Amino acid sequence: QGEGGLGKTTLARKYLDTQGFDLQLELWMPTEQESITPAESVVEEWLRRNFNEETERDFGINLERLRRRLRDPDRRIGVLIDNLESAMNGEGRFIDTRRPYVDLLRVLADPSVRSVTLITSRERLYEANVSVQPYRPDRLSEDNWRQFFSSRKIHTESGVLSEMWRSYGGNAKAMKILSGAILTDSDGDIEAYWQENKDDLLIEQELNHLVASQFTRLQAVDLDAYKLLCRLGCYRYQDISYVSTEGVSCLLWDVPLGRHRRVIKSLQERSLLEGRRGQKYWLHPVIRAMAIARLKASDEWTITHQNAAKFWMQSVQIVNTVEDALRALEAYHHYLEISNFELACNVIVEFKNSQWGEEIPLGWLFYRLGLMEQMVSAINRIIDNVTSDHRSGMLYNLLGYIYRLAGNFQQAIACHQKAGDIAATFNQAQSKVSTLLNLGLCKKDLWEVEEAIEYFNQVYSLSQQNTVHSGYLVYSQCCLAYLHSSTGSRQLALEFVNQVDSETLLSQLSAWGAGYSLLYLGATYRNVGEIARSLALYQKTTLYSEENHFTQI
Repeated sequence: QGEGGLGKTTLARKYLDTQGFDLQLELWMPTEQESITPAESVVEEWLRRNFNEETERDFGINLERLRRRLRDPDRRIGVLIDNLESAMNGEGRFIDTRRPYVDLLRVLADPSVRSVTLITSRERLYEANVSVQPYRPDRLSEDNWRQFFSSRKIHTESGVLSEMWRSYGGNAKAMKILSGAILTDSDGDIEAYWQENKDDLLIEQELNHLVASQFTRLQAVDLDAYKLLCRLGCYRYQDISYVSTEGVSCLLWDVPLGRHRRVIKSLQERSLLEGRRGQKYWLHPVIRAMAIARLKASDEWTITHQNAAKFWMQSVQIVNTVEDALRALEAYHHYLEISNFELACNVIVEFKNSQWGEEIPLGWLFYRLGLMEQMVSAINRIIDNVTSDHRSGMLYNLLGYIYRLAGNFQQAIACHQKAGDIAATFNQAQSKVSTLLNLGLCKKDLWEVEEAIEYFNQVYSLSQQNTVHSGYLVYSQCCLAYLHSSTGSRQLALEFVNQVDSETLLSQLSAWGAGYSLLYLGATYRNVGEIARSLALYQKTTLYSEENHFTQI
């Protein structure tokens, strides 16, 4: 039992062909239920053709004659029944019009018979009167794929085969289809084939039909499970490779809570949903590709992503680790998929729960945790579509700050100037001070000292006028002290540094401001020759940064 293309039939046939059976009986179930041959006709055919046995109109008599034949001590018989799911109702039982198959399987499972019956099915059989032993074949290993591709003279030394194997979950049918396509379409060049087709895992029609048939079957027999499978395609399974039980359940908004486990189990038993310990779930990439396509074609695309986004936001109570931050950002990706740029922006600037006790927006937590490239990408994908207000100003300031740390000073200055324009338009005093401070930091890093001092002087002046900006006051004092000490203005540097109480500084500023202020104070004392005080401040800075996970400082 297992998903389509796993190799169930191949394995069963190989077993029967190699075990020395004197006779093999076969029954192939059509995919359409109305085409399934009645069990009565199957038994009659087996008796007449394989045993030269006369049949009766009574099914019970024919079954007893078959049982007698299968007990023959001188003849070992193997039986293969293929694709049994076609005759089942989605709950593991035979459909009403084909119930006589229960009696046939009871005969085949009778302990007194000497036959061996193998059944292949994508779904589990749950008939109380039939004793079956389930067996799930393993998916083919990467080495299996490598052996097969090599046997067809396809080069497998690069990492491409590993990517393909992971993407298709070791599926045997996919292995055969892909190897043929590589030979036919790319002259055996596996790298060229994958480069062209890796973004469309269902490009091969035979493979597309194989996966589609599983979805279509599920839609017919278990609509709730089908809808869940399609909705699960909304999750990315990338930075966070799985979703929890709550993440699955939140997509069952139209199913009573008491049925959630049953619907989830329905997908797992068909090998359409992978799971571990009943807590972590994910879709294989090929199944996800089909799920996304069907979800997009439905009218549930938007509501599914909205529910998923809410789940991620609710699942992160506080950001303690990199994984916590990435989980929270998953909500952003869902809003991006439905082009709700405003809510995507809110995830970055309004989520403010962290282990450090401050209200630090998620975007700044990414910077703090060293996830700067991810945040640059996230901001750039929405910034041109977000309403120009204090939130967009925050995005530009954060983007500029990260660009500065990466050494992209012109981009950083352009972002901070844009943030300044927004602050001026909306008369946002605090945003204006923040912009001036960041422009000063850019000029400092470029070592355009006079311009840097001018910016910090503006911050210093504005901060003195309004106690709301007290944090900026201390930080500007430290920056001015450092710059004056670096250019020989020792007396002026000491005037600024003496205005700062390093003992109370930590309680006055944010963790970000405090860490950098300590750093510049230490550098100032170094420049003016007070080495002992400088060393003590540097040690204090290091300890503080370690306690607050400030890798950059």
